[in-house]
Amino acid sequence: MKKKLISGILAGSMLAALAGCGGGGADPSPSAAGSDPSGSTSGVIEITIPSYKTGENVGAVFFEPQVERFNQLYEGQYKINLESVPEDGFKDRLIQLAQQDMLPVLVQGGDVDWMANIAFPNGMAYDLSEWLNETPAVKDVLLDDGLAYCTNEDGTIYSLPLATVRPTGFFYNSAMWDPQEDLSALTMDEFFTLLGDQKIAFSTAENGWVAALFLTALIAAEDGGVEWLQSGVEAKITDFNTPVFINAVANLQALLQNNAASNSIGAAYADAANAFMSSQAALIANGPWMSADFEETNSANWSNGFNGAGVHASLFPGQVGIATTACFGEWWISASATEEELELAKAFLEFVYSPEELEAYLLAEGGDAPKLEYSENFKAQQAETQVLADLAADTTEETVFAPCILDMIPASVANSDFGRLLPSLADGTYTPEEFAQWMTDSAVAAAAE
Repeated sequence: MKKKLISGILAGSMLAALAGCGGGGADPSPSAAGSDPSGSTSGVIEITIPSYKTGENVGAVFFEPQVERFNQLYEGQYKINLESVPEDGFKDRLIQLAQQDMLPVLVQGGDVDWMANIAFPNGMAYDLSEWLNETPAVKDVLLDDGLAYCTNEDGTIYSLPLATVRPTGFFYNSAMWDPQEDLSALTMDEFFTLLGDQKIAFSTAENGWVAALFLTALIAAEDGGVEWLQSGVEAKITDFNTPVFINAVANLQALLQNNAASNSIGAAYADAANAFMSSQAALIANGPWMSADFEETNSANWSNGFNGAGVHASLFPGQVGIATTACFGEWWISASATEEELELAKAFLEFVYSPEELEAYLLAEGGDAPKLEYSENFKAQQAETQVLADLAADTTEETVFAPCILDMIPASVANSDFGRLLPSLADGTYTPEEFAQWMTDSAVAAAAE
């Protein structure tokens, strides 16, 4: 039975960033950020905010209509325009605006280190703590870990914590492998036995995304593994010469050697997804956002008898869901906002965190709002998408959230070095101990730069 998650659950991004670049926006002028670009005297409070969730970016599918819903709800009072910024340049764009003292009223995230070490300590953000205390409808749905992470020692809160979490597990094709057990309730050893020689769609190129997800789950299955991963939240992990990591790598090596789909070595994520949706593998690890790939409308991407209707989802053995809950949220407000702009910004955040919008977001992109009491209509609609219903059923008060290892290690190691060495692990060129030492050397060098 679906329960509320208890306080103290273990720690993304939104676990993986949304892919793609933004397209055309409503107002590309940087000077419009945080102001009324029309100069209207109609009494409407109007702002423009830069966002990468526009145009062709996958995040635009939900976000652009959400902004339009807000504008319609507050027609004649508030209006938000979007300035389109490509995702790969978005964080730099915010830093540039801050340097010009032109931060938008509503700020959609940004570089985490910049926020923590420059923007927030230097008074660029509005303190949300008093507003949250006065707005229990929002505060009461916030993730406990996120609220604790975003609350400073003096009680100030600059980044609005998340209310939703999208735990990553894995999908399996029941036409190829149809276990009757509750997979998330198994131990990892029991899972390996049940798996047998079934194939897993791995990616080892780029950042080795799918392999990294399995490695994270294998680490979490070790005694002290979740705590070891969590240690990278405050300071990136640079020492991998520990039994927790080495044992997990040994298990990953065995999977790569015995269970990897034939195209796994050198495969980018798209290759791994293709292997799964062409029945070359029975399993693939990924987040709930992949659920759209299994809808009939995307059947042009299926082959070899694959049918998305036969796909099920599960969290990892040990009731592990990969997600970072101790993190900054998506939104903060500029400290330079006027009183009228603050009214708009707070109204927008309250709108985004309303039950109706949270439920709409979960239906569109998957995930869970642990502290939200779901409506019957939402539960009925969620049940219509099999994999989302599976993940919702697995997410209980016993669920352990573990942050993805790629988020806990230096960026250069996560983005390229890790994936580059995976083939050497797969073919036995590197032992798990040698892999751990290589990771340590790379991470120490990256941290020293």
